[in-house]
Amino acid sequence: MKFRLPHINTGADSVAVVGSVFGIASLSAGWFTLKANRLAEGEYFSVASAAGSGAFLILLILWLACLLLSFFRQWRFTYPLLGLTANLILILTGLFISSAAAGLLDGAGPSTRVALGGGVWLTLLAVYFVVFTAYRNLSGRRWRQLAVALSGSLVLILMLAGGAFDDLSVMREYAANHERFGQELIRHLVLAGASVAAAALAGVGLGIWAARRRRTEKYIFAVTNITQTVPSLALFGLMIAPLSFLSFQFPFLRELGIRGIGAAPAIIALFIYALLPIVRNTFLGLKQIDPAVMDAGAGMGMNRGQLFRRIEIPLAAPLVLEGISIASVQAVGLTAVAALIGAGGLGWFIFQGLGQAAPDMILLGTLPIIFMAVIVDGLMRLAVSFGSPRGLKRSNS
Repeated sequence: MKFRLPHINTGADSVAVVGSVFGIASLSAGWFTLKANRLAEGEYFSVASAAGSGAFLILLILWLACLLLSFFRQWRFTYPLLGLTANLILILTGLFISSAAAGLLDGAGPSTRVALGGGVWLTLLAVYFVVFTAYRNLSGRRWRQLAVALSGSLVLILMLAGGAFDDLSVMREYAANHERFGQELIRHLVLAGASVAAAALAGVGLGIWAARRRRTEKYIFAVTNITQTVPSLALFGLMIAPLSFLSFQFPFLRELGIRGIGAAPAIIALFIYALLPIVRNTFLGLKQIDPAVMDAGAGMGMNRGQLFRRIEIPLAAPLVLEGISIASVQAVGLTAVAALIGAGGLGWFIFQGLGQAAPDMILLGTLPIIFMAVIVDGLMRLAVSFGSPRGLKRSNS
């Protein structure tokens, strides 16, 4: 078997180049902050000073390898190697963080904390860039895509479950608030899930109605577009007055939990925000269908209901699911604001952290929201893939 050298004149992968440059730059930034307590200013440590010069050299070599591979875009091994290298960097970063945090706390007082610095977050962003471009360019090779997307993250999750990061300040914050964290996490999922489920039912219906009736199209999109222009915090606040009025006028609404503050106004506001992407994608999904396909179905003797079930729904499904995916990711993020009107959710930690000037508590609310958004996006992409007709997937590949 002959080994062929790749050609260098095929162009570079700009996303991988940017990710590699970010990764190299992250090695010069502060990776750890050692603080006397959760509120005090701390002392910064680089990866070399906290984890050792060996760790620095290993990461530098791996990032340089990624940068080099970025210039061999057409080589068939480029993206598998980029994905493998990025995941290796991710796993090694987790190992270096665990060992460095334990070393920095050795002999320190019980209130001393080790927080992650900008270098770690920049490294994670750089890994995401490289993994993203590797995943995208391995399209059609599902198992390789899954390995590139999940292998490093799964190892970190196992390390997290095994207590490898318990010395970090954010994990200490979690240990002190773990019961409240579980409650707010469930509440966050319920608020986001309920609003998106309701928006999916209403939005698909409105999208079909807009596609069927030209007169209603402009009114439906006028309303859904305007609601998107209202700032999220203002929309949550606008729900308070009318719901308070209704709950006082109709006491049974209070018994149902509908009042000016709490879950009800939050779900209504999130529902309104989730409508536009679902309505728009449903409308476009139906409008994109070639009239010749509909004529062919009618020529085969299908009635209106059969055309809708057998032709319009399968062909429009990918775009409709894309709309629900966008609304889901958006709702996961926006639900954080719901804590301001007493609805709870992970935003509670963010606003408590801001009030106490405690960055670790802010991270305790922020990081799970980011992970949830990534997971929801991945699951919805799988749903789009499974929901697309085979013929449509072949034509797009």
